[in-house]
Amino acid sequence: MQRFNIVLIVTLVLVLLVASPVAAKKPLTTLTMDEIATQPIDGLSFSGVTFAFTVNGMPSTDANYHAYGPGQMEFVQDPSIEGTIYGTLVMVFDKPTTEVAFGVALETMYDVEDAVIVKLYRPGAGLLRETVDLDGHPVILWTEAQYTYSGPAVKTVEITFQPAFGASRFALDNLVFHKHPQS
Repeated sequence: MQRFNIVLIVTLVLVLLVASPVAAKKPLTTLTMDEIATQPIDGLSFSGVTFAFTVNGMPSTDANYHAYGPGQMEFVQDPSIEGTIYGTLVMVFDKPTTEVAFGVALETMYDVEDAVIVKLYRPGAGLLRETVDLDGHPVILWTEAQYTYSGPAVKTVEITFQPAFGASRFALDNLVFHKHPQS
């Protein structure tokens, strides 16, 4: 009986040791856009994310990391990524992530339905996992929203902006994701 208990305890310890890395939740990384000097985001690879920014399908330098837009808001605090709303912002993670969050703002003082369109692509063939339209709510001269995703793995995030009420600029801040330890 005592031998059975020892075998049982050893088996449980081994199961826990093997299962604990799998069960452990990966730490989240937050980019606050103040980590590196001001520079265009198109082609920028930093801290486990590669950014691309295009206007009409062509690479553009009209979106910058460590730039200034709305100042201090609830979801966006300068410095931020700031650029033209007529572009498409793409973020490709070095390793797929099951968590993505960020604050986003448009330079308008009006409520904007479907202000931001977020498309999530899963790893592999790049198939679309989810499309979400965010509504923006005004705070002084900018309208802002927060995006939060928790679910199956995502490799790529694509963000487009809806022109509305004279808005011409966007700001994005506080990008949260699981960073691979070697990124």
